[in-house]
Amino acid sequence: QQIARMAVYFSQAVQQSFIGSKSLVLLDWHRSYGLLAVAFKDEHSDADGLVNFYSDEGEALKSASIHRSVMTESLQWHPDKKIIAIGWQSGEITTYSDTDHEIFEQSSIHRAAVGFLQWNKAGSRLISGDKSGLLVVWRVEPRGQLHPIPLHQHRIQPLMHCVLHTTTLPSDRPRPGDISVLEAYSWQRKSEPNPETNSICCFCASSEGVVYYLNNSGECLERFRVGGQVHSFLFSAEKQLLVVITTDMNLIQFASNMDGQLSQTSKVKLSGRNKSSQIRWTEGAQLASCSNENTIRLWDLENTENYALNIHQYIQAIPNEAVTCIDYEPKRGILAAGTNGGNVLMWQWVGTNVGESQTGGTDKWEFKTFTSVGIPVDQVKWGTDKQLLGVSCGGTVQILSEQVMNTHLNDEVSAVQVSPTEMVVECHKTGMIHSLRTDVNIKGTFVTKEYLAVWSGKKVAVYSFSQDKPQTRVAGTFAAETSNVAVYEQNLYTASKTQVEVRTFQGTLKQSLVFTEQEGNLESMTVVGQYLVAGTTAGVVKAWDISRREPKATGSINLAGILPKCPRLTSVKCNCNGSKVSILLQKDNGCLQLTIWDVESDAVRVFSPASLTSPPEGDTINGATATLPDVTESALVEQKRLCVELERLCILSHHWDASDPQLLVCLTRPDNQERRQSEDGRGMKQGSEHGHALTVLFVTQYMNVVVNSIVPMETFYSGFIGISIPYLYFGRKPRSLVAMENVAANSSDPASVVARQTVRDFVGLEQGDARALQAMLSFSFNSTVGNMDEAFKAIKLIKSHTVWENMAKMCVKTQRLDVAATCLGNMGNARAAKVVRESRSIPEMEARLAVLAVQLGMLVDAEQLYLKSKRYDLLSQFYQASGQWQKALEICELNDRLHLKTAYHCYGRYSEALGAIPAAINSYEQAGTHRFEVPRMLLDDPVELENYVMKSKDKSIRKWWAEYLESMGDFDMALQFYETAKDYLSMVRILCFSDNLQRAISVAEESGCKAAAYHLARKLSIDGDKQDIAKAIHFYIKAQCYGPAIQLAKEHSFDDHLMNLALLSSQENMVDAAKYFEGNPSTQDKAIMLYHKAGEVSKALELCFEHQQYDVLEQLAEDLTEHSDPAMVGRMAGFLVSHEQMEKALNLLVRTRRYGEALDLCMDKHVTITEELAERMTIPKGANESEDEAKKKNELLEKLAECCMAQGSYHLATKKFTQAGNKTKAMKALLKSGDTDKIVFFAGVSRQKDVYILAGNYLQTLEWMKDPEIMKNIISFYTKGKAMELLAGFYDACAQVEIDEYQNYQKAVGALNEALNCLSKAKGKNQAAIEAKITFLKERMALVEKFAKARSLYQEDPEESVRQCSALLDEHSLDAAVRVGDVYGLLIEHYSHVGNYQQAYALMGELHDRLPTINLAFYVDAKTIETIHKALGIPLGRGVGGGGVVTHKLPGNEIEEEDAEEVDDEGA
Repeated sequence: QQIARMAVYFSQAVQQSFIGSKSLVLLDWHRSYGLLAVAFKDEHSDADGLVNFYSDEGEALKSASIHRSVMTESLQWHPDKKIIAIGWQSGEITTYSDTDHEIFEQSSIHRAAVGFLQWNKAGSRLISGDKSGLLVVWRVEPRGQLHPIPLHQHRIQPLMHCVLHTTTLPSDRPRPGDISVLEAYSWQRKSEPNPETNSICCFCASSEGVVYYLNNSGECLERFRVGGQVHSFLFSAEKQLLVVITTDMNLIQFASNMDGQLSQTSKVKLSGRNKSSQIRWTEGAQLASCSNENTIRLWDLENTENYALNIHQYIQAIPNEAVTCIDYEPKRGILAAGTNGGNVLMWQWVGTNVGESQTGGTDKWEFKTFTSVGIPVDQVKWGTDKQLLGVSCGGTVQILSEQVMNTHLNDEVSAVQVSPTEMVVECHKTGMIHSLRTDVNIKGTFVTKEYLAVWSGKKVAVYSFSQDKPQTRVAGTFAAETSNVAVYEQNLYTASKTQVEVRTFQGTLKQSLVFTEQEGNLESMTVVGQYLVAGTTAGVVKAWDISRREPKATGSINLAGILPKCPRLTSVKCNCNGSKVSILLQKDNGCLQLTIWDVESDAVRVFSPASLTSPPEGDTINGATATLPDVTESALVEQKRLCVELERLCILSHHWDASDPQLLVCLTRPDNQERRQSEDGRGMKQGSEHGHALTVLFVTQYMNVVVNSIVPMETFYSGFIGISIPYLYFGRKPRSLVAMENVAANSSDPASVVARQTVRDFVGLEQGDARALQAMLSFSFNSTVGNMDEAFKAIKLIKSHTVWENMAKMCVKTQRLDVAATCLGNMGNARAAKVVRESRSIPEMEARLAVLAVQLGMLVDAEQLYLKSKRYDLLSQFYQASGQWQKALEICELNDRLHLKTAYHCYGRYSEALGAIPAAINSYEQAGTHRFEVPRMLLDDPVELENYVMKSKDKSIRKWWAEYLESMGDFDMALQFYETAKDYLSMVRILCFSDNLQRAISVAEESGCKAAAYHLARKLSIDGDKQDIAKAIHFYIKAQCYGPAIQLAKEHSFDDHLMNLALLSSQENMVDAAKYFEGNPSTQDKAIMLYHKAGEVSKALELCFEHQQYDVLEQLAEDLTEHSDPAMVGRMAGFLVSHEQMEKALNLLVRTRRYGEALDLCMDKHVTITEELAERMTIPKGANESEDEAKKKNELLEKLAECCMAQGSYHLATKKFTQAGNKTKAMKALLKSGDTDKIVFFAGVSRQKDVYILAGNYLQTLEWMKDPEIMKNIISFYTKGKAMELLAGFYDACAQVEIDEYQNYQKAVGALNEALNCLSKAKGKNQAAIEAKITFLKERMALVEKFAKARSLYQEDPEESVRQCSALLDEHSLDAAVRVGDVYGLLIEHYSHVGNYQQAYALMGELHDRLPTINLAFYVDAKTIETIHKALGIPLGRGVGGGGVVTHKLPGNEIEEEDAEEVDDEGA
């Protein structure tokens, strides 16, 4: 009997369409269509060739059969169309189109057997080569006919092999065969021309080992000679690697570039038989070969590895059974091998990394299944996307098609298909196992307590069986077109295309449940208890209650009208009470989507992991829902963690529990694996795919979905069958596979094909009654949603210690420490409860869980949790407690060096307790505690202790041993060990005790040990003579113990030693020695010095004054500070002044912060205050300075500044006034310095009104009329100082300068106008005076404007100008505004110019009368005066004009000043 597998390959022999005996030559599958071409020949003659064509079901295509009188040499299908090219032994090439059923012949070129035919990638070209060496490239017409004139032909050596030179898709593109390939690259076919449409690039190999390259230009180039006949010729487009294998089994690798250039990369000798070898590419750069041996050899060319798959490790092969042929299907990674024993074996690539491989590479392949065809196999060939395998067995051909092994679980009875026609039924309550062999190729099964139904799609068979007896019988069999069958009581429900038919077991139709054309074709049907549910391709789902005579419809829903873009329905399942239906919908990407339908409320919820932790309204359609109960924080965290994990999983199938209407289990796999066809509920795929897991869900009455757990499926299970609390039911792998995985089967019965695994929460309740199981279900649900009150209320009656323990262990997995505390309490484990409660102080959740795991004996889990939490200190303690000391020490070495010594110490105590003394010693030494622990440990074994001490070089150990010998009275040996330990104090102590003072002195001198010197000094000072006292003082000094030495020196009058000792000693000893010297009049200088060194400066000064030690006094003055006695400071300062030491006295006063007295001294004694001295007398600003302190500091600064002022240090005075905050005085000091730049700068930064005014006043004293920058600063300072009257006065002065110096009355008017504006803004106490000034200024400005206007009018209207000037002379206040001489000068010039000399002379007289003291030539040009005098005949010296510098000219008659001077000189 063949052991159960959850997927097998059915064997279907093709229909023979010929008469007679034929043997198969070639077979080839079309890669897109289910077409198989088979070439036969006559067994008795090579002169008869036949090519037949078959469908994927083995049916011969009657319209397609090609017969020739010669044998077929080669054949190959077109890559896309239903066209095949056939090469014959005679050189003819035949093309046949299965679409048009046309045959085309081409026989004009080749004259020898056509060795190969090769279509290009697009199918537009055909490359042929014959055994005479003719290589031909044909153009192919759309219908498959070859153009009569070849594109290219070359005569070379006889040809045997040809491979296309192609490139692979980029790595970011999907693999061929992926569901989304067409959609992902549909745009390319529309927008990008395919460069390989007419490509003919290929490599060809001759029988003599010459490799040629045919490029797109039609050139045939020789590339390489391999040196032998070619056996196999392979090219990897992915790796761009060409592999040539010769008949003597040499493997040569070539790397190819885009131009077909080859470079040899390696050459190796292969093992195996040469003539019968078959070699194929497998995954990556791996080659598989068979050569009529019992092994398949594989070579990893990339990693230079080789290994073998031995068929005897996987099947019980017949003697001398060998592999005869192989083929590889790259889409799913399946390697098929045929044997001469009639078996076809299959392995699947699982791709273990090279670094992880422990079995030489065989773990990279997982054995899937084997099928027996009964006849030796000579060829195997994979074909089409339907995963069909063509098998050649002599003259027959069989097609192996993969069939999902069908299973069903109902009422604790399971049915498992173990072969195409065999079922195993297991009654799990009684343990009875029935094996049924049928005459039906089983494609589905349904089981109840008494009946088993199987069907093939065209035939249905029903069997009855006994629960407790090995009895089975046929209950009925009939022919019917059906896709699904279910059984309820004595009725059989069969699913046809458009209806559910109710039949008897013999096939009699009793009733039909019809679906309309709009509702679609029936896709899935199931019966659970008394409820029938069916779903259609249009998304319509209906439910019936079939417990009555007439089925009663309980609900109906159309998903296409509810869900947007409703995916295709593939499976429906119903819970045990018919209230909810789970539906699997296949999305566009191939993944299955779970949808829940509530039959009573018609509410639909789409299962989405992202929405599980939120209220379901967003995912619930057609009905209002309630939210989840209150969820505790830890439960919510667990739900979120599970949801994150669920987002990476893809659903394969769904199963409701047989008793609980809320419990739903889904089989899932990682979403990143290659998508495979999902289950439809009747069966499962073969094998436990890597990463498969069971997701346990609870679906509440309000359509809430919560995740209970995600359980990984063990590798020794082949698939999931169903759930019936308290068990999960799995299909078992064949025992040969289980044995290879070193995993024991889950059933003791060898005939059992089903394994049961207890659901996690129900461990310990396997034999529990229904009440206990229901209580545990309630607990499981409520604990999942966090309702712990209801959870514990549900299980309060359960008393099983095992149940509580398993629940506590479950808490480790679910991270529920709150639940664990209750479980431990019910277990009565007080110690564990206390430890878990104390672990709350640990911040890491994983570490707290590890503490719980340790208490429950889950040591492996505890170790992993400690590692995950990175609490290496706790992990080390765990290893120590569990006796894993090496791991504990390693973890401390790598991650917890802080506790490394502690770990070594604990290991030492552990080793000591075990009696492993050497290990304990080594551990104590590593811990650094050996100095105490080893002597303690070896104290009862003196010999071992002495040996250890002798070997040890540790000083502490040797010192301890010396002390031990000393305590035993062995002083000589103790001295030796003290010496090796360099404990000189103990040596001197023993020597003094032994009265060996000479050696003690020698040890103390040579060692330099202070403690030894002190001990020896004390020994010498007791009852010693004067010489010993001197030695004692010497050793006290070496020990730096000066107090006892001073005391000895005083007692024995060693005054010459006393001073030096006191200077080396502390302040207290210095004062003590100073008092000693003070009592002796001849040593007062020593007393003063010691007081001074001890910091008693006042006492030292008193002694200086008392004993008139003035030389010492000046030295001591430098040590006085502000804290010194004021009277003493004053006395010292007076002393320095009296001795004309003004600078020292001043420094003393400043150092003691007596700044007032220092300033008085500077003033009285005319001591110049430097900047450095001034800074020293400036008190720094304190952080918490009081107002009184600030006031005193400012007063001192002002006094210092005034002193600097008195000494002429104006800049320094300015600085100190500024520091005192008196900027006005600072400016006054700066004004005295006359430093204009600093004055301007200081005024700008001071920002004070008074300072601005002072600066402006100062700048007016300068020659501002020559420097515009000064004028600008004056105006700015008066403006900023708001001194409008002063600014007006300055503008008035500017106007007067314009009149007096430049006679520019226009600018004078502007200046007067500015002055008027300033006065109008002026605000002061005497407003009347300001108004008077304004009135006067207006009158003056009016007169100036009149004269300026008259002057400017002279060029245009001289008479009017003269009239206005004459009128001006009558103004009584003209002298205050305009120079009168300027008016007369204009008139005199005018009359002289017009020849009225008499009038001009008269005006000269009036001017002379009005201004008798002025020189007329100052206002009138000298030449004009001379002209007037000459015209009137008046001598120049006697007239009113007497010469002088000319400063006035008529407008338009200006002359240079130099010319005027010359005229003046001539006049003189």
